[in-house]
Amino acid sequence: MMKDFVNAKNIPVLLVDDRPENLTALNGLLEDMGLHIFTADSGNEALRLTLRADFALVLMDVQMPGMNGFEAAELMRSNPKTKHLPIIFVTAGMTDLDYQFKGYDAGAVDYLIKPVEPVILRSKVKIFCELYRQRYELELHRRNLELLVERRTAQLKHATVQLEERVEERTAELQQALKELDSFSYSVSHDLRAPLRHLNSYANILLEDCMAECSGQAKEYLQRLVSVTAKMDSLIEGLLNLSRMSRAPLKLKKLNLSDMAAEMLNDLLEQHPKRTLTVTIKPGMVAKADPVLIRAVLDNLLSNAWKYTAKAAAAIIEVGSSSREGEVQFFVRDNGAGFDMTHTDKLFGAFQRLHSDGDYPGIGIGLATAQRIIHRHGGKIWAKAEPGKGATFYFTLPD
Repeated sequence: MMKDFVNAKNIPVLLVDDRPENLTALNGLLEDMGLHIFTADSGNEALRLTLRADFALVLMDVQMPGMNGFEAAELMRSNPKTKHLPIIFVTAGMTDLDYQFKGYDAGAVDYLIKPVEPVILRSKVKIFCELYRQRYELELHRRNLELLVERRTAQLKHATVQLEERVEERTAELQQALKELDSFSYSVSHDLRAPLRHLNSYANILLEDCMAECSGQAKEYLQRLVSVTAKMDSLIEGLLNLSRMSRAPLKLKKLNLSDMAAEMLNDLLEQHPKRTLTVTIKPGMVAKADPVLIRAVLDNLLSNAWKYTAKAAAAIIEVGSSSREGEVQFFVRDNGAGFDMTHTDKLFGAFQRLHSDGDYPGIGIGLATAQRIIHRHGGKIWAKAEPGKGATFYFTLPD
């Protein structure tokens, strides 16, 4: 109802009086204001109309037979639909303040005493009609905003569904590609290994059988062949291990990383009793991880720390943990050779090395394996280092 009247620039106003001549007089005072005038000749009729239509204002007489104006106003205030409807009492012979207070208690917003001053009447009606128009415009704006939000929400939901479908498709494609790549790597590495070992064996046999007859240069060539085939076998072994780490199912258990690290470092010290090394391991470090795979991570990190502190005057290896932003960060720290942080993009790449074989031998597969294992657990791994001042490798494991 409100929408129809406002669009037609005819704001609805209800006049309530039991005398037709009074209704005619009020109508005449308001007829050129562009209003849609409704009339009721009783309190009951007024209640019926206010329940069917939304009015900007009710101008109501107090003294009416049956239901008087006070009673009608009280009933309007008790109904959620009409409780905020502005009511102005228009009456005669009730100038006593007690009656006026009674009207205000009943829910009136104002009082006009007959005979009504036209300018005052029109001014008050104009104010409430303007409030009604503003209320309608706000309501219209709210509805438009709701429609816009609904439309945008529907568009976002549609876009989200499409994006999720694309992500699922791409994820499935990537997973399939990784499976195929791992399968290819495993197959090629496995197939290459047998003939390579045969080549290495024949080269060793030649080197042993022809030691006396071969020239110095021929011996050097054979030794190089043995060395190169042995290194290639190590590379293939590393590639196979990397593939195994990607294919093996995770078997998560609660593990004591402190005990695991201590065991590994004790083994290294027993194998190299002449090595001088200061070891610090934080006690009680626990995490939920696959015991076989996380052992491979610690083995790679501790082996690197052991290797790159070989030339340090007073070698130090520290295994510990710290809490950052609500997560536990485990670390392996050493004071060895370190590396330039500008080359960290190569750090976790397979067969990528930041040091020469002459200084520190290796095939460059350990950190790639460690990263793949940590990522499979849903964690992160990264490093901080400085040339000549050691390196620290950090990793996290979800709770």
